[in-house]
Amino acid sequence: MIDERLEEQAALHVLGALTGAEALEFKQKLYANPELKEYVARLSTATGAVAGAVPSVEPPPQLRAKILAQIAPPQKSISPPERKLNPLSWLPWALAADFAVLCVVLNMQDSQLRRKIGEQAQQISSLNQLAQSLSATTNSLQQTVLALQETNRLASLRIAMLNSLVADAPKAIAVSLWDNEKQDGVLVAQNLQALPVDKDYELWVMDENKNPVAAGVFHLDENGTARMDFKPARAIKTAGQFCVTTEAKGGVSSPTLKNLVLASN
Repeated sequence: MIDERLEEQAALHVLGALTGAEALEFKQKLYANPELKEYVARLSTATGAVAGAVPSVEPPPQLRAKILAQIAPPQKSISPPERKLNPLSWLPWALAADFAVLCVVLNMQDSQLRRKIGEQAQQISSLNQLAQSLSATTNSLQQTVLALQETNRLASLRIAMLNSLVADAPKAIAVSLWDNEKQDGVLVAQNLQALPVDKDYELWVMDENKNPVAAGVFHLDENGTARMDFKPARAIKTAGQFCVTTEAKGGVSSPTLKNLVLASN
């Protein structure tokens, strides 16, 4: 059984943001726990799908100069060998940038995010060292984390993984990122089955009273993948569970529970 602490450590392990002692302890657990290995593999798959959807644009001059100054001094890197840093690119505002942060904070609770912000100096040091040995994609991720730490936006994010509830689509998976302050979010789904022309997938957000609130319908591409910006039909004080059902074309106002295909913990 994977508890909440192991889920948090698995999310940080995907990025490589664990400290030396934490990393050693987690690797020992990973070696002895097949269920944990599978969970880490699924996080890595979902992270790759999300990162590919994020566009890049030129950073503001002030932020670019600050980040370049931070990584300029040479540092010793652990294996693999040091690679030349490509120019850092800036990930745009909001939900696209927030999804890059998913590599770091996937499936973490709001309280855990606030704790990580309190360890900001240690996080930045670890990310700078990691950037010396990873690709340009990781460099972009580092820039995003630094920017979000500066604006203190991590504390307002709610990230959840939605797992398959149907036997004929066991590999179906989705990740939702919810910004409680802005009352909107993004959903990325993979490996879903195609639906008849008279059906749609519909996303639901459980409010503080555990009532489902419609958050929009979405459609798949030819690879069974979907990405949707969503906003619930009404304001939600505290978002709880996220789930997906199959409904009549265009969606409905109340979910058909027997048609649940994905749900978060």
